[in-house]
Amino acid sequence: MLSQDLTTLGYFETGGDGNRALARFERRAKTKYRKTAGGQSIEETPVYAGPETGLVSGVAPQSTLDEIARWLRLGYRAPLGFYGLTKIGDLTKNETWGALRTDVAQSWLALMARIRGLGATIDGPYGDTKRPLMNTISIGASKFSFHVCGRAVDLNQGEASYFIVHEPKGDESWWRIYCKTGDQTGAQGEKLETGAVACYHFATHQESPIPAGYYLDLTAEIQGGGLFERIRSQNGWQQDTRKAEWWHYQWVPEKQPTFQDEAELIGITEQQMRAVGYGDADLDHLPG
Repeated sequence: MLSQDLTTLGYFETGGDGNRALARFERRAKTKYRKTAGGQSIEETPVYAGPETGLVSGVAPQSTLDEIARWLRLGYRAPLGFYGLTKIGDLTKNETWGALRTDVAQSWLALMARIRGLGATIDGPYGDTKRPLMNTISIGASKFSFHVCGRAVDLNQGEASYFIVHEPKGDESWWRIYCKTGDQTGAQGEKLETGAVACYHFATHQESPIPAGYYLDLTAEIQGGGLFERIRSQNGWQQDTRKAEWWHYQWVPEKQPTFQDEAELIGITEQQMRAVGYGDADLDHLPG
């Protein structure tokens, strides 16, 4: 009966692990995401406050059984594909630079317009946006990346107006982007004198003084609303610049506890993940 109910809710497949399916349901029940039996995405203030451990001594907790019964009664289902994908680009030029999860795309497009208005740019072409599941991992990439879930953007690494500044924090390396504004009369950005900051050049692995001019602190603008964040470099970036990550910004709100939970929201099934080699530890890995 339990396996049948979990199958109806979209959490159990024939031959699957019933205990993992139960734990997945318990985690999801504590979030706002639901789909209806008819496929509509809806949000609900969660009421479940029970465990997230699956079976306890071989038995499903009563609080979990009660929540399963409530979902069945209300016609809820697993929120597989809760979010769609939206293309991002410059519609005035009919240019498309990739796609993001719909809610992420809406905020990114608004941020893009705001930054244009300030005389700077986060326009594409981008290094990456939504990325497929990876069965072969390239250097600098992660199989748990928020790119897979449609909630990360790699800025244009070839943008000539970007000046990259190294911001080490202990053993970690972070980066700040200054963007030279289009209007250099003082109407846009803030003036930086020569050498106010040191710009890092990845081709030569050397720093040089930033030229005098008017700049927008692009990192501050992207992060200012609290919706997007930069990430630190991967270890070894000094030897391989593909690990630098200065270009990577990702969506902050409501990060899910596991990579599988994130993937579910964008419509990626467990079957698809296992087909390209993701195992239990991968599915349960933190996203990002």
